[in-house]
Amino acid sequence: MTTREKYVIVTAAGSGTRMGASMPKQFLNLGEKPVLRHTLEAFFAAIPQIHAVVVLSAQMKEYWRNLCYTQKFYKPQTFVEGGLTRFHSIKNALKQIPDEAVVAVHDGVRPLISPTLIQRLFDLAEQYEGV
Repeated sequence: MTTREKYVIVTAAGSGTRMGASMPKQFLNLGEKPVLRHTLEAFFAAIPQIHAVVVLSAQMKEYWRNLCYTQKFYKPQTFVEGGLTRFHSIKNALKQIPDEAVVAVHDGVRPLISPTLIQRLFDLAEQYEGV
């Protein structure tokens, strides 16, 4: 069986207005790191060679890029601008991914997913059309 390239689309374009914070929640610190970084680190821990496509609002793309630099978080990421809705954001991200790839879609403000679960889901996705 040939192993296909693995991608994760991490949606992080939301404004977080319902939370009432001065900053969207994906950029707020959980411990010493932003929530979005925790999320991405879980995927990189599970599959070090994974391709991360991060969906961000146009206003926050440069902010995130600078934050990664200042925190020395040098993991490769492709940045895609969010759309009108989550559906449109994911559609924008899918344009960056080859047809044969295995793709996960995950919310950037859900950092508590375990690398073990991520690996299990990707293993199952190699066997089945959808997981």
